Amino acid sequence: MTLRRSRMRHLECLFVIGAAAALLRCGSSPSAPTGTPPPLSTTRGTVIVQVPDEGFNHVPEGSAVSYQHNPPASGPHYPFWARYGEYATPLARGYWVHNLEHGAVVFLYRPDTSSAVVTSLRDVFRALAPDRECGIPRALLTPDPLMPRPIAVVAWDWVLDSDVVEPQAINDFVAAHRGQGREDICEGGNRP
Repeated sequence: MTLRRSRMRHLECLFVIGAAAALLRCGSSPSAPTGTPPPLSTTRGTVIVQVPDEGFNHVPEGSAVSYQHNPPASGPHYPFWARYGEYATPLARGYWVHNLEHGAVVFLYRPDTSSAVVTSLRDVFRALAPDRECGIPRALLTPDPLMPRPIAVVAWDWVLDSDVVEPQAINDFVAAHRGQGREDICEGGNRP
């Protein structure tokens, strides 16, 4: 075998070994997870899921916006965002999705949810510790008639969905995801 052939064979072997090692490092086995992580569930049925990012474009205030995920955790939104606090009537999604972009968390409940569950959700909302960076809770609470489940807490690209209020799960979710939006802005908005 010539020296040139010997070197080529050596390089081919190194390539094969390197490719095999790379495949092992990348978790190439058929059972390896891909894409978004699987939902996390609690014993009481609360589900926490990371959802695909739907973008962050501004659309004209008042325009109809449709989202791939319900409730949305990102996506097109109005150029204005909502003041932090509680809302008795549904706040348009185009406002509060903008709050999510600024690192807020949004507490949602379907209007037909039992008053006991809404009261429990409101209690957790009102007891939120201030965001360390902002000094305020950086959160809002609003009814949302389009929700598939009775309650949700939403942060940028993350959703906690449930039929019941689990205060510890909600507080852990807020601690993990508040302040993680695309833009880190503490101030509440000027709408509605």
